Amino acid sequence: MNIAVIQTDNLPYDKAKLSILIQRAKKEKSSLVLLPEYVLNRFFKELEVMPISFIYNQTKHQLKHLKHLSKVYDIPIIAPLIRVVKDKKYKVIAKIDAEKVKYYYQQVYMPYSHWREDKFFDKHDSLPMTFSLGNIKFGVMFGFESHIEKFWQFFNDKNVDCVLIPSVSTFNSHNRWLNMLKTKAFLNHKYVIRANRIGNFEDWEFYGRSFGINPEGEVINILGNKEEIGIFNISKDMVKEAKKEWKFLELNKSIKHF
Repeated sequence: MNIAVIQTDNLPYDKAKLSILIQRAKKEKSSLVLLPEYVLNRFFKELEVMPISFIYNQTKHQLKHLKHLSKVYDIPIIAPLIRVVKDKKYKVIAKIDAEKVKYYYQQVYMPYSHWREDKFFDKHDSLPMTFSLGNIKFGVMFGFESHIEKFWQFFNDKNVDCVLIPSVSTFNSHNRWLNMLKTKAFLNHKYVIRANRIGNFEDWEFYGRSFGINPEGEVINILGNKEEIGIFNISKDMVKEAKKEWKFLELNKSIKHF
C-alpha cells in the first residue's frame, strides 16, 4: 500500500493548489493522503491574534474542499484542522472520505513559554484515532503527542500497524525527531509516517524533511525542505515479520509482577 505525504507550506483559499497536489498523489497509486499541521489553517502564533470568526470560516471552507477532493479522487485524506464549536477552539485531525468525516481531538498540548497551545485551545476528551484500510490498521496522533508513551501503548493494544504523525517542527530539531521515531517504530513493530510542514513564521523555519520508518527502525525515505510529495510503501507482512523476529510487545505483556 502506498501512503502519500504532501509536504507543503500554508495552503491559501485558492482551491487549485491542493487539488493539484492530491491529484498527483492519486496518480502515484496512493491509498491515503497525509497533510502536516497548520497548513489548512494559519500557524498557531498567527491564530492567537485572529478573530475566532476568521478561524471558523477558514476551516469551514477547507473542510468543504477536502470533502470534494476526497470524493473526486476516491482517496481518504488525513488533515489537521482547527475546529470551532460554540466559540471553543479545538485542534483536531480529520479523517475525510467520500462518506463522512471523523475527528480526533488533540489531548496533549505544548506547554512551553514560547508556544502555549495549552492556554489557547480547549480540551475535549478523545481516544486516539484508529481505522483500517485494506489489511492495514492505522493510528493517528499529533506530532507533540508522539513523545507520550501512553499513545504508543494504546496503539499496541489496538494492534495498529502504521502510525501517521502530522507535525509542525522547527528549530533544527530534525535529528531528535528522527532518532526518537526510529526507536519507537522498532520497539513497537510499526511503520511510522511523519508529515512535517515547510515555510516560515517570522524567523521560525519549518524545515520539512518528512519521513517514513519501517518496523525494523529503518528509514524508508526522507524528503527535503521544499514542497514535494513523498510516497511511502508499507506492507502488513513486514509488520508480522518484525513481531515474530523481535517479540518486544509479546515480552512486554509477559511481565505481570510490576
